[in-house]
Amino acid sequence: MVKVSFVCPVFNKQKYLKNVINSIKNQKGEFDKEFIFINDGSTDLSLEYLKKFTKKLKKVKIIDQSNRGPAAATQQGIECSSGDFLKLVGGDDILHPDCTSILLNTIIKNKSVGVFSRYQLVDDFNKVKFKKNKPSNLKKINSPLLDTVKSSFSGTSPNLYCNKTVKKSGGCNTKIFVEDFSLVLGISTFGNFCFIDSVTSFGPKNDKNRIMEGRKTQLIHDYNAALFYFISKKSNISNEIKKIACKKALGRAEKWGRRLKKKNSFNRMNWLKLRLFFGYNNFNEIIRSSCLYFYENLDEESIRYKVD
Repeated sequence: MVKVSFVCPVFNKQKYLKNVINSIKNQKGEFDKEFIFINDGSTDLSLEYLKKFTKKLKKVKIIDQSNRGPAAATQQGIECSSGDFLKLVGGDDILHPDCTSILLNTIIKNKSVGVFSRYQLVDDFNKVKFKKNKPSNLKKINSPLLDTVKSSFSGTSPNLYCNKTVKKSGGCNTKIFVEDFSLVLGISTFGNFCFIDSVTSFGPKNDKNRIMEGRKTQLIHDYNAALFYFISKKSNISNEIKKIACKKALGRAEKWGRRLKKKNSFNRMNWLKLRLFFGYNNFNEIIRSSCLYFYENLDEESIRYKVD
């Protein structure tokens, strides 16, 4: 019987934990399970709630560490995991009861290293009605690195990953705050990806404590930082993919400056786009510069874990 490791990093999520843990506990399917929760230095009652609501779970491990961010916390859980497959779960997300079985059947049938499904934001977990679910509109990408760079494939709760592949790739880059994009980039050179349209997980809408809501600058920066570290260490990536990575990084940084910081004038990102167009091919330096652009224009914001 295959084994699934549920890995859930938690930072100040006490109000969600009962629902989150119940949704993990209620996963249907014929597979062995282990449960790993990482309390990433929470200052609320998250650690106490984790202990309280996991008492009846078997094969559960709770790791308590000082705050290092979701990438480091997730990676700690990955390193402790022993399952064939890795089910990452956000500390404020709930899973459809069929979530894991749907993803597991898809990844095994298609011999994939990662399967991606859809995610929905809701106002109230208690009002979510779980309808009968099954995979729909399957799409398979056999060599997903280029598409991963172009489309920034990422995610935790709606996805399932081959644990052996994640560990072989190195998992989450702990030099970055946000966890998921670096993980997906890493495994994208090891096998195919599958995508299904089924909604398999749910998260809270309009919660400013979520990274995608309250720390958009950190999130955008970390997508560029993930590309920088990935491109820097991989010697066998084609110049075509590197050039696309540069365009994506410069576009993100320029858009961030224009939309969030109201910097509408011609800036360094536009200049680097021109240089790239005319043949400048120091791709590592271009992506690094897209990260430095954030630091030069932060104002009152801060970014954790800057690139050197």
